[in-house]
Amino acid sequence: MVQGVGFRPFVHGLAVRHRLTGFVRNEGWGVVVEAEGGPEALEAFAAAVAGEAPALARVESVRTSRVAARGDAAFAIAASEGEGDAFSALVPADAATCDDCLRELFDPADRRHRHPFITCTQCGPRFTIVRDVPYDRPQTTMAQFTMCAACRAEYDDPADRRFHAEAIACPQCGPRLDLALEEAVALLRAGAIVAVKGLGGWHLACDAASDEAVARLRTRKHRDAKPFAVMTARPQALVEGPLELLGALERPIVLLDRRAGAPVCVAVAPDASPRGGMLPDTPLHPLQAADRDRPPGLPRARPLRRADRDR
Repeated sequence: MVQGVGFRPFVHGLAVRHRLTGFVRNEGWGVVVEAEGGPEALEAFAAAVAGEAPALARVESVRTSRVAARGDAAFAIAASEGEGDAFSALVPADAATCDDCLRELFDPADRRHRHPFITCTQCGPRFTIVRDVPYDRPQTTMAQFTMCAACRAEYDDPADRRFHAEAIACPQCGPRLDLALEEAVALLRAGAIVAVKGLGGWHLACDAASDEAVARLRTRKHRDAKPFAVMTARPQALVEGPLELLGALERPIVLLDRRAGAPVCVAVAPDASPRGGMLPDTPLHPLQAADRDRPPGLPRARPLRRADRDR
């Protein structure tokens, strides 16, 4: 699994570190690397390709062969070749928003502040948006969004963590919400049910503290007693016990004991002692949770003016 995981930027960084020239490119079945340099540097580079691979990658084997030297002056990410077939490279599952992107999401000074589609090479949609392999932007649903100059600069910068991040976007050039977040939050506060598109599907969301809202959801889903899972950005306030599994990249639903006094109505899980809990898996969900917890009428933090930041 070496496509859609930041593998080419990773190989590029390794090659620069070992002072090698050549190229890396996606092909329909995997990744091809051609590297030129001294024997010791090449041996260390080959070992690091598998031993230091990105967290989302899975390297099952590395096959090597000698080729004639090309005399390249530098190491580059080359244009992809090949098409998908029965032995195509695996496309990774979608990954929940990483900590770096979450920090930017809530940083008023960041240009992606409150951008509900923030992502980088280590997080965000993969399988949900891919149409074919090799995994490149033209082969994804992001092909319709032309990068702005700022995103293109990050995409082309080997020192940037969004170097060749195929889903890169920002508020100026990326997707936008069909329904304003403020309106969705107001509906939830009023007891409505809101369909929220997540990674690979939809969440039907309502206020877990409202007996009336949960009862309405049960009626519409024809689910008389089967427990609902609760998504929260603050699990310590709702449940007890170890929370490590909640933070996994897959954002699984984990069975946990409800904390005494937690603001979750009994109707969420009427016949179950443990409660299913999960953390937000897209940038939109923590934004929704933060606005839901903010008292009505309290303005959101706004980006500082440049003069204020400098001061």
